[in-house]
Amino acid sequence: MDVLRKRTVDTQEEASIIVTIAHRVKGLEWDIVEINNDFPNNLFDPSIDNANFRDEVNLLYVSVTRAKKTLIINKLLVNILAKVTENEKTSKV
Repeated sequence: MDVLRKRTVDTQEEASIIVTIAHRVKGLEWDIVEINNDFPNNLFDPSIDNANFRDEVNLLYVSVTRAKKTLIINKLLVNILAKVTENEKTSKV
């Protein structure tokens, strides 16, 4: 933590990397965004209620739409996209 504190700058313009949470990024954009592993792994668990599911998906949407040029996604996001694609295919049948 001391290393991070010593390398902290006062403005985003001075920063080469910005670490933030998904709840604070609405309305912001960056050229490159990397989504970390801080979303729940169990989004498609049947025990999750619809309101929590929608909240997490909306937060994920806000996060992935912050990238202007490059979005780096994690394994969880790959799995979510695969599940959504699978659900869309089965709902059209």
